[in-house]
Amino acid sequence: MMQASMPAPMPAPPSLAPTMPTPPLPRDPQPQAPSKPGNDECCHSGCTFCVLEMYQEDLAAYEEALRAWQQRQQAAAAPATQGIKTPRRRA
Repeated sequence: MMQASMPAPMPAPPSLAPTMPTPPLPRDPQPQAPSKPGNDECCHSGCTFCVLEMYQEDLAAYEEALRAWQQRQQAAAAPATQGIKTPRRRA
């Protein structure tokens, strides 16, 4: 006896649960530290563009950029009270 073929099951409907939105890209990303050169990357022959000297310059620039970024973050987190008038009390 042949069995009747059954129709393929319908795919499950997409979940109705709310999905978490993708966070927006930061408008002011934190500066990234430069990569420290390995011990074998410097030839110790006094090159004009020594990788260790270039790293020190990049590190100083990074630290300055990081301080400026931290100040901007603190300023953005502080309540914006400038320009807001307090209501007058009625007599």
